[in-house]
Amino acid sequence: MINSLEIVHLNESKQWVYIRSKSEGNPLLLFLHGGPGAAQIYCTRKYFQELENHFIVVDWDQRGSGKSYDKKIASDNLSIGQYVEDVKALAEMLKKRFNKEKIYLVGHSWGSVIGLLAAQQYPQHFKCYIGIGQVVNMLEGEKRGYSFLLEQTRAMNDRSTYKKLLKIGPPPYSSFYKTAIFRQALDRYGGYQYQKTTSVWNDYLKEMLASKEYSLSDIINWFKGTNFLVKYFRDELLTVDFMEQVKDLDVPVYFLAGSYDYITPSSLVEELYERMECPLKKMIFFENAAHDLHFEKPQQFLEVCLEVLERHE
Repeated sequence: MINSLEIVHLNESKQWVYIRSKSEGNPLLLFLHGGPGAAQIYCTRKYFQELENHFIVVDWDQRGSGKSYDKKIASDNLSIGQYVEDVKALAEMLKKRFNKEKIYLVGHSWGSVIGLLAAQQYPQHFKCYIGIGQVVNMLEGEKRGYSFLLEQTRAMNDRSTYKKLLKIGPPPYSSFYKTAIFRQALDRYGGYQYQKTTSVWNDYLKEMLASKEYSLSDIINWFKGTNFLVKYFRDELLTVDFMEQVKDLDVPVYFLAGSYDYITPSSLVEELYERMECPLKKMIFFENAAHDLHFEKPQQFLEVCLEVLERHE
């Protein structure tokens, strides 16, 4: 049995991981959280505890995120490439520690950016790659989300939101104000979580306060890290275009898409899936779910992971 919340040193940076499993004989599964900055050590056992019966589950508060937040983060010359190198360093450490040949790699949203690139650049470390709410092209995805919102607000006769959307125009947005209007509208119409709108209290603070893994300072740092990193990576994320950057992979790929996801629209993920060349690929839709599909439907997510496990073990 493994239940270890600990510090690791990745590329000269002190970061935190949470490792859990019923058996050291289980295969390794490394989870890359979204955001950037939306670390999830505080809530992972609530949603994914059953995975510990089948995997050595590793949740990682990435550089500058959650428990790994450092007030000096602004001086770290951050880049997407730096986080990919952190994934590589952590994968190497885990493989050596648990004497495993390869790792199951799971990336959600922002984590799907660094996850897909890590799988492309360092395939020798990974059994397969599972992308949840896969980023493909941020700008094109936001444009499709904007079109979706115009359709929905017209259909619902939501004149107030419709007029706001027309006023700010289509993405990209250079101001926080326009971005906030766009994201709030997406949230209201199910782009994040299909069943309800997200809430700072219900979806973040309440779970953090109940967590045994997060202290009060960790909670404060979670918000500091998210606020800083989302703004910091905004421009670089708009340069991501996996249609051109990742045309093939040397590892099996599974894309998990929420049918109502308009943060990373499933239609765009499906286009990448159709074009990508890899040893094995599968596109799996979660009905009545959106961008946070694994939180909305943890049982279905578990079943998918077990299917993947059965196929590759």
